[in-house]
Amino acid sequence: MEARDTELAIAHWKAKAERFGNPPPIAEFSLADLVAHSFRFIIGVDLLSNDDSIFLAYGQGFAQRLGLSERPSMRVPMIRCIPGRYRFLFLEGCSEATGQLAPVQFSGEVAGVGGSELYRACFMPLKMGLPTMLALYGSFNFRFRTAAELAEQSQLADAGGSSSTSDLRPPAAKLN
Repeated sequence: MEARDTELAIAHWKAKAERFGNPPPIAEFSLADLVAHSFRFIIGVDLLSNDDSIFLAYGQGFAQRLGLSERPSMRVPMIRCIPGRYRFLFLEGCSEATGQLAPVQFSGEVAGVGGSELYRACFMPLKMGLPTMLALYGSFNFRFRTAAELAEQSQLADAGGSSSTSDLRPPAAKLN
C-alpha cells in the first residue's frame, strides 16, 4: 500500500494552489496523474445537490480496491458506487473539503470479519467553470490486517515495541 500517497497528493495540490490560486482549477490535474498514482480520484460535486456528485475519473488501484468498473459511470451518483463501509468517509470528506475549500485528510480503521481495514484518505477542492460546481481531487487506499496481525501489533506495542499503525485514529479521524 502506498501509505503516504495522501501526503503526496496534498503536496501536489498545494503546489498547484500556490501557482494557480486556491482552489486550483481542475484543468491543472491530468488523467495521467491518476494513472501514475492509481489510488487517486476526481469527484464532480454539485453544490446544489450533493447526492448528484459523480466520479469523473479514478485510478486503477482505486477501482480495484472498491470493486468499481474500470471507468466511472457519469450517470450513477458517487455515493452509490462506494461500498457501504466507506460511505461515511466519502460524505464527510466531500462535505469538509467543499465547506473549507482546503485539503482534509483522514486515517482510521473499519472492522470486518476476520480483521480490519486500515485506511487513509484525503479530499481537496478544485475550481470548475460553473459557480455551482466544484471538483474534489483525492486519494484513498486501505490495507487489510487479520485479527492475528492486529493482536501481534498490539502485543508489540504493549511490550514497548513500535507499531506501524500507531498513528491511526478512530474512523474518519481528521489529521488536519
